[in-house]
Amino acid sequence: MARHSVVVRLAGESGEGVISSGDILTQAAARGGYWTQTFRTFPAEIKGGPCMYQFRLSDEPIHSHGKDVDLLVCFNQEAWDLNWDSLGPEGAILYDESEVTIPDEYLPRARPVRMEKLAKEIGGSLRAKNMVAVGAVTGVISFDTTPIEELVLRRYAHKEGVADANIAALHAGADESADLKGTLPLAPPVEVSEDRMLISGNQAIAVGAIAAGVNYFAGYPITPASDILEWLSVRLPQTGGLTIQCEDEIASLASVVGASYAGAKAMTATSGPGLSLMSELIGYAGTAEIPCVIVDAQRGGPSTGLPTKTEQSDLNHALYGGHGEAPRIVIAPVSVEDCFWATIDAFNYAEEFQVPVILLTDQGLATRLEVIARPDTSTIELTTRKTSAGVERENYKRYEYTADSISPMGIPGEPNGMYVSTGIEHNEYGHPAYTPEIHIGMQNKRWGKLEPLKNGMVRHAQHGDEQPTDVAFVGFGSTFGPVREAVDRLRDQGLSVGAFYPRVIGPFPADAVTNFTSKAKRVIVPEVNFTGQLARLIRSETGIELESVAKCDGLPFTAEGVFDLVTQEVAS
Repeated sequence: MARHSVVVRLAGESGEGVISSGDILTQAAARGGYWTQTFRTFPAEIKGGPCMYQFRLSDEPIHSHGKDVDLLVCFNQEAWDLNWDSLGPEGAILYDESEVTIPDEYLPRARPVRMEKLAKEIGGSLRAKNMVAVGAVTGVISFDTTPIEELVLRRYAHKEGVADANIAALHAGADESADLKGTLPLAPPVEVSEDRMLISGNQAIAVGAIAAGVNYFAGYPITPASDILEWLSVRLPQTGGLTIQCEDEIASLASVVGASYAGAKAMTATSGPGLSLMSELIGYAGTAEIPCVIVDAQRGGPSTGLPTKTEQSDLNHALYGGHGEAPRIVIAPVSVEDCFWATIDAFNYAEEFQVPVILLTDQGLATRLEVIARPDTSTIELTTRKTSAGVERENYKRYEYTADSISPMGIPGEPNGMYVSTGIEHNEYGHPAYTPEIHIGMQNKRWGKLEPLKNGMVRHAQHGDEQPTDVAFVGFGSTFGPVREAVDRLRDQGLSVGAFYPRVIGPFPADAVTNFTSKAKRVIVPEVNFTGQLARLIRSETGIELESVAKCDGLPFTAEGVFDLVTQEVAS
């Protein structure tokens, strides 16, 4: 019987082609019309180490990468030792016969593959080993190899003989698993009229930035945000923009603030350690009221931490990091598709409220490949900043107290727009001033302009019952996908369940969260960090009694794990 969803995991040593194998299979599945989602982990060290690539493909829309593995592909013994417990109860196994020993109880559902031997016979080296593995996978799930052959031909068109060797290895691998053909038959994809695309969270952010009209990007490479710098370095100049790699994260944000002061829509991207270095400049941008967008692709911490693992532990830092109290907006996209729209929101909020905006993703979301509906760019509405054009010079107050607390911003070269942009406390003209009345007034002005974001203006993510009576999930960011799938399963069992995910976490929408959870018997907050940062924020802002479910194993939640939180008692 054909399956609607199959989960495949490839595992091996860095350098064996595990990641590229997963990418090839995922791209081919997307080209074949399937919905896909991926999750990958790999070592942070150059010398190598174990890596893993899991992808789920389905003929129906999916929102998580899956839990129980239907097909495990082991390139070496360590791959088996680290991943055997991920197998589903009927999961099949493909393994390199010269590298891996499988316990007897698993042999009935395991198939040895001559990965190394065939690679040497076909290509004269081990470089084609991963293509043998890819071919073996296609045999098990009865997947047409044509899209893969097209990808190989395109990738190696400039290298004589390489494409032919890889395609030969692909077919040899498929022959190796011929006796398992159809073991995991996948239902054919359903024809759809909508235009779809395969894209990662980082790529969606970069595309969203261009759609939002970004003119300037400055950054410093750091895992897992580097893709944004690399992607925009190629494409932003094609739209008339400028990309620069700076010497460090401090210089990157300083450059972005300077570009924005000059009138550009400007942006940078980093991860937790880089965000720490940017703290003083975030405070300056908030005090001087200069728009900018900062992407924080979170990774495991603290310190250098787990550079290639996922975590949601920068929430406190994004909301409060820095000395004093300077305003900023924090947005947490909930999916790869939402990364596109959240980036546009980030630029609109930055320009409208003249404030730094932090876009909070994580390694799982940033590097995840997912098939999404191509965004309809005709619906995009862009906000322009309020400037001092036409204001009389003698009356121009850069930091003027206004009804909405947003003051006209002078742009260099704009008539009558000169002012001093300072981080020192200042009066309405931007002149240094230190009286209690001025400091209180300016703090009220800087924070007061964000009030519209607390109620009504922002689109949050919600799924299931609008006011659930049994279980209410509240979370942020990438956990939304597995929670969404768990909500559907729980509702199928007759429970009243819903999920509410604030997309703008700072300022926090306390009233919306309180209203959503008001009738629920249980409020569960799943998040990937050690101290339950969102749960603490909700408690402090609303006083809601809740169950904090925080984990910091470097892995995302699964729908099955979230489902179990409800069906099993969880300590608060």
